Amino acid sequence: MKKRKGSVVDILPSMIMVIAAVILITVFFGLYQILSLNEDVKQISRKYMLTMETMGYLDAASRTSLMQDLSDLQVTDIDLTGSTMTDAGYGNAVYLQITCKLPIEQLNMDGNDMLRFFFEDGTIPIRVRRMSTAKN
Repeated sequence: MKKRKGSVVDILPSMIMVIAAVILITVFFGLYQILSLNEDVKQISRKYMLTMETMGYLDAASRTSLMQDLSDLQVTDIDLTGSTMTDAGYGNAVYLQITCKLPIEQLNMDGNDMLRFFFEDGTIPIRVRRMSTAKN
């Protein structure tokens, strides 16, 4: 048997597949990070919605604690506009509306060089709205 001469063309498809797999894995972990943070914000909102059901509104102490819990997740631009801040009374609707921005790292390409990738900090706006009935 004769030994065949190899060339770059023989290994090129494998290299392209490896690069594509690395890019897909990186995108997957980026999306997982966003979904995980979003779920954490929803769990925190649920916790405070249960408190609001009991009290009939979001009091100052709970508001401060809510803001601190969200800040611990590195969430920025927290806005509670639209939330029930005064006593709604028994049987009336209470609302919790959180608008904030989730921090993420995005994979970007340099516009001049298609083979140069870098991570860039960014934010994604999210909005969580909850409604329940006051039981105070």
